[in-house]
Amino acid sequence: DHATALIALAEANSQPDPLDRYIEAHVHGPVLLARDVEALVLDPCFRGSPLEELARQLPCPVEWHGGFRLEVEVLLQHADYRGPAIAALGTQIARKGVLTPATIGDAVASGQHDPQALKKVWHCVARFGDLPRAQGA
Repeated sequence: DHATALIALAEANSQPDPLDRYIEAHVHGPVLLARDVEALVLDPCFRGSPLEELARQLPCPVEWHGGFRLEVEVLLQHADYRGPAIAALGTQIARKGVLTPATIGDAVASGQHDPQALKKVWHCVARFGDLPRAQGA
């Protein structure tokens, strides 16, 4: 079966960074949230936001993960990870020297930045972000 082969291929991938060895799936056909989605998992930076309000209207449970928060100072220490231009973009969109998923989402919504570059900023947040400090965010 194709799914098993893809999983084996991803597991055999020698890329050291887990963000470079994932499987991206495209679903062609109807997806019913009540039937097909176990839960929508949100970052705690969205607690009390309009996004949480909308999520609570869906026919699936809302759950929270530990959260991601990356200080610009840490991002700049890892500027070689996705490149200096990505570190500069992260620095530009950060709020009070901090990046969160909400910060990146707002930058996407603004339409002022390349979405692929913002995806790479997200990679930095996911890779180097501080989960325990994000829980109070």
